[in-house]
Amino acid sequence: MMKLFSFAFFLLLSGSATGSSLNDTAYDYVVVGSGPGGGTLAASLAREGHSVFLIEAGGNMGDDPLQQIPGLADVNSEDPAMSWQFFVSHYQNETQARRDRYFTYRLSNGTLWYGIDAPEDATPLGIYYPRGATVGGSAIANAMNVVLPPDSDWNHFAEVTGDESWGPENMRSMFIELERNTYTPEGTPGHGFDGYISTNRNNISYVVDRPGVLRVVQNAISQTEGIEAPDSEQVIELMERDLNRPDSDRYEVPGLYQIPLHVDENRRRSSPWNYITDTSASKLEDGTQRYPLTLSTHSLATRILMKKAEAGMKAYGVEFMLGEGLYEADRRYDPSVEPQLRTVRAKKEVIISGGAFNTPQLLKLSGIGPREELERFDIPVVVDLPAVGEFLQDNYEAGINVRSNIPWENSSFAQCTPGSPETDPCLAQWEAGYGAYGEAAAPIFMLHRSNQSRNADCDLIIFGAAGGVFDGHYPGFSEVAWPPTSFFWAVVKMQNGNPTGTVRLRSSNPRETPEINLNFYQEYADVDIAALSEGIEHFMSIMNVTGEPYQPFQVIDPPADRSLEQHIRDHTWSHHAAGSCRIGKTNLDSCVDSKFRVHGVQGLRVVDGSVFPRVPGGFPVGATYAASRKAFHDIVSNEEK
Repeated sequence: MMKLFSFAFFLLLSGSATGSSLNDTAYDYVVVGSGPGGGTLAASLAREGHSVFLIEAGGNMGDDPLQQIPGLADVNSEDPAMSWQFFVSHYQNETQARRDRYFTYRLSNGTLWYGIDAPEDATPLGIYYPRGATVGGSAIANAMNVVLPPDSDWNHFAEVTGDESWGPENMRSMFIELERNTYTPEGTPGHGFDGYISTNRNNISYVVDRPGVLRVVQNAISQTEGIEAPDSEQVIELMERDLNRPDSDRYEVPGLYQIPLHVDENRRRSSPWNYITDTSASKLEDGTQRYPLTLSTHSLATRILMKKAEAGMKAYGVEFMLGEGLYEADRRYDPSVEPQLRTVRAKKEVIISGGAFNTPQLLKLSGIGPREELERFDIPVVVDLPAVGEFLQDNYEAGINVRSNIPWENSSFAQCTPGSPETDPCLAQWEAGYGAYGEAAAPIFMLHRSNQSRNADCDLIIFGAAGGVFDGHYPGFSEVAWPPTSFFWAVVKMQNGNPTGTVRLRSSNPRETPEINLNFYQEYADVDIAALSEGIEHFMSIMNVTGEPYQPFQVIDPPADRSLEQHIRDHTWSHHAAGSCRIGKTNLDSCVDSKFRVHGVQGLRVVDGSVFPRVPGGFPVGATYAASRKAFHDIVSNEEK
């Protein structure tokens, strides 16, 4: 795997812990998971004066520039020291599942192989689904898109919980508190400027200074918005409209944008790692730690400790294993390693923030989940909670991939040599605060409304770029060198109507990954496929008027050998899982209440993307940051009662 540098691992200064004497140690709060939900919450609670013990299964790779460079996010997401390899099922029907060209198998020699006609010695695994496994969680491995969802999503959350604090007005205020905006003038309504997650946008010149790309964007503006933008100045004006502005109707008007990113003004990734590190490292004048935050890395949570209380069961701590690469999704995993087992006690609450896959797994291993499943693995049932691990869902994505007659000009990445850091000119530019490596995600974003939208909002986000292709995840996807003639568009379907995915235990072994099935297109298939088809057709019509010298195009996707509907079924991908421990009013169809409290257990909350009753918008990390801030206020308000 390509790495930029190989720096030594280190723990977080005075806020680190090895776990050697934790069995007799108690903290106000124990938080499992250091990502956008748990990491920011742990730091915020510590800054409020509460002692917090933060458990992270991965290491602390904050000294590795690979973690900080936006332009190498794909490489980062496959780095064994920073990510986990999950393999998920897209369908219950194995025949349909294996029609995906990226369906992955493990060969008898231990290597991974993906494709349609698998070798005889191949064991099916599924579709590769990377997740962050380091301090900062998946906010270290993502593309840094931090666009807020439409207000209709927040209204839906408020409706299903009966709690207006989930409404758009309050959730906007949560975002204002956490944001440190660097791309709009200070004081711009709807934004925060003193928070702990920096936001920025890409350099628009990397769009308008490329003649062919500019032509495509101009055509997209014309066909989508009915606006002619004959020069780069007008394109800049349109694309610099703020997708995170506070207008309640901002999703109702189709248009092209630059998407906001959690990147700072120096072109570094801004993430929970920064907030955790700053909180832990802060000192008083006498040199002692200012905020009582303790971080335990390489610590795999195995069980929530509970005891009987007056009104039922109460969480009082967490059991965890110490050691590197203890989880099966870690490429360094060795099942023969016998890790140390430790416990840590919580005086007030335990907070689980493992994400849509690991949160339901940990709850079930602790006896919280569907009775039948727990009894199958001889796990004592503490709370029969059927919704744990159910209702999993994701944004569908499908795309376009064409190759032009000539290379797309003026690529900012053309001079980069990421495998040779000593001589890489792009690395030197990034260290100075500019250049290609400071650019995150894709440079062009569009809101588009299909005829299938359930309300006035656009139901599609479409993003694209020239000179590269993103068409899903597969082992080694970050190392593929796409030809400079490539141009891709990815169509993201919002308004997901298929909450039929599941996260199920394979065994009672906490080191083994769960069985994850997203169950694509089980419900509302006609609506979702029609919407994706409209998005693809819209952009094919845009590309088809590009003209010479770029045309004629070689169309890779969608392929000519099957219908568009079949292509979408065969090659839909996703990477925004949510809903597997969703909020709601009752324990029959939800895991937690509107204040993140697990039904039936005192002193236990879940704070991560698993609580969303549907995927918020097109990119859930911004909503997860906001939900974490809401949880902070819910917890502090409860303290004050």
